[in-house]
Amino acid sequence: MSAVLIARCSGTPIVQTSGVEIVRSGIQQLSVSLPAEQLAGTLSLEFQISSAQTLNPGINAISPHKLGHTVFRMDRRVILEGTAPRLPMLPVRFSEYDLQNSQESLWWLKLMTKDLHASAASAVWLWMNIENPSVQAMLDNPDAPESGAWLKFLKIDFARQLLREALDHEELTLSEGYPEASLGHALSGVVRLLGETVEYVRARYNDDPGRVEAQLQAKVGDA
Repeated sequence: MSAVLIARCSGTPIVQTSGVEIVRSGIQQLSVSLPAEQLAGTLSLEFQISSAQTLNPGINAISPHKLGHTVFRMDRRVILEGTAPRLPMLPVRFSEYDLQNSQESLWWLKLMTKDLHASAASAVWLWMNIENPSVQAMLDNPDAPESGAWLKFLKIDFARQLLREALDHEELTLSEGYPEASLGHALSGVVRLLGETVEYVRARYNDDPGRVEAQLQAKVGDA
């Protein structure tokens, strides 16, 4: 039999595993290392014991007997943060995603899913380009005056990109009551700052996006 520990995080696309250990008598330990700065949401830990070899074919057909068959599994979940609203930032090296002039890029709003009922904490992420010196300085020293100016700009641009995602989502409607802290709740919230229906705001945006974005800046700039 062999044992392995698997770690997944709901807020980021992180999957890490421990080394695979052959099960022996006595006490054994498994460990897995995770980058703390890239964890958010709920951490899921899964412990598995599986067949390390194919056994006698004459064994009972419903028993685990082939290589890789799961013999035992146990799950644990750890909530890493509450449900309070926050700006979900993830430090990322943009060059690892084949982006041209990666050092000049600042950030990138990325939706991990289009499911409107999914948790916004795991669906919406603002990838921060740590290869940009200004972004890295802001993350290293968020209390500096320059960082305060960058964070204000970041908050406005985050709302602008979130509005664009909301208006591009064909299934979003303000008439549905999406669960609190869901993706639908977040997207509909930014649209409601500008109008009573998605169609109305979308038409205004298509006609004059600059005016709509200026109105959004006024709404979120001092929030």
